[in-house]
Amino acid sequence: MHKLITSFSLIFLLMYSFPACNSHVVSTIDVTSQKIDSLIEIQRVNEHCILIKFGTDAITALKTKKGIVVIDAGISSGLTAKYRKIIENEFQRNDFIYVINSHGHPDHNGGNTIFPESGIIGHVNSLQEISEQSDNMEKRVKTLSKIVESYELQSKASDKDKKELDEIFTQKTKYLYAYYDAKNLIAIKQPDILFSDSLTIYLGDVTLEMIYFGKCHSNSDILIYIPEMAILFNGDLFSKYGKPSINNKLMLDKDRLQQAVRWTEKRMTKIEKIIDGHGGNLSIDDLNSFNSKILE
Repeated sequence: MHKLITSFSLIFLLMYSFPACNSHVVSTIDVTSQKIDSLIEIQRVNEHCILIKFGTDAITALKTKKGIVVIDAGISSGLTAKYRKIIENEFQRNDFIYVINSHGHPDHNGGNTIFPESGIIGHVNSLQEISEQSDNMEKRVKTLSKIVESYELQSKASDKDKKELDEIFTQKTKYLYAYYDAKNLIAIKQPDILFSDSLTIYLGDVTLEMIYFGKCHSNSDILIYIPEMAILFNGDLFSKYGKPSINNKLMLDKDRLQQAVRWTEKRMTKIEKIIDGHGGNLSIDDLNSFNSKILE
């Protein structure tokens, strides 16, 4: 059973559940610091869409007639609890209906638990990826601990300007919150609305068009297109200049990849904005470049 927590219980866990053997790691950040709130960015994409970023941790929220849709859920329950409050304040409503995970990596579904009332949408392969994370929680705790300590050392360097220090702070905080979740065995809420090829959902004024891209960056990469807003969400499939985030061991199904490329090409003239899984804004040129590289 998934362990669902409220904002109050999360604060309790953060304050009182730290093991003594990791006291150095958990003492590197004051989790109640106003600095965290001050570094959360809110970008209004349009009247019905907002993008929330804390460094490279990002989620997008869509306001529809039938409820709020969240695309990706961030790396942790702690930070995403803050994002949820922002969304509620911006939209003046709290009827969250769906969370869509662009793929099964924990920095995109770690905050699923903050939306217990929502259906979680994801590719069927994401279940195995999430299970593997849950089965190796001790390893994840150790890995995250080392990442946090690395950023702590960077923050003490004397040659950093304010912008660099803020970037280090957001990264350190991001992984520290993920460490809290792993240490306290806060399980990732698994998708309960699964598809293997494609899925379309109509929400009155907004349509969610989703397709499985194929094994590329992960086993479960999907593309999400909102025709009414002319927005494509590409998860971590590519970044600026169309640079693919490819795990070469996964690129096995050429027919699947070609099918997904054709799917995007049919919508190419109608796409005006591309948002990646970490809040980056990409261009049609980036998408064209990515498609060309995949077809090569």
